[in-house]
Amino acid sequence: MKRLILGIATIFAGALILKSCGEPYNAAKDIVEDFMEEVMEGEGKEAVQFIHPSYRDELTKNLKLPVQLTELRPTELLACALSSMGVNIEDVDIKDTKMVNRNTAKVIVSVKDKEGLEKLFTFVVVKEGNRWYIVKIDKYVPPISE
Repeated sequence: MKRLILGIATIFAGALILKSCGEPYNAAKDIVEDFMEEVMEGEGKEAVQFIHPSYRDELTKNLKLPVQLTELRPTELLACALSSMGVNIEDVDIKDTKMVNRNTAKVIVSVKDKEGLEKLFTFVVVKEGNRWYIVKIDKYVPPISE
């Protein structure tokens, strides 16, 4: 009986170790998936929560609508913009995830619109404390080999 319990405990501990080894990779990927899901569903307020505060500020500054002319706070305006972007998205596919270092990952995402046009993006995701945040979204540029 003791051997059985010891065997089960060993298997359980091994599973936990394997899970923790893959965790950073999966956590970074999950943040991007959750963000894109919220955008697709028109839930901009929820999507904004996945973006690092400093990058939120940068995105808000880049909005073309003068914030002074609206009654919305900058973050609310960003949430509104993200909500409206999701209307045209047909499909999202995570193409690749690469760990840059222990606390930084790059996630390559394919986004297809309702007309079938595919766009590729690179999401840079950083772990701060116990949470992962999106800190940058750029158009994907494939590496050039010489």
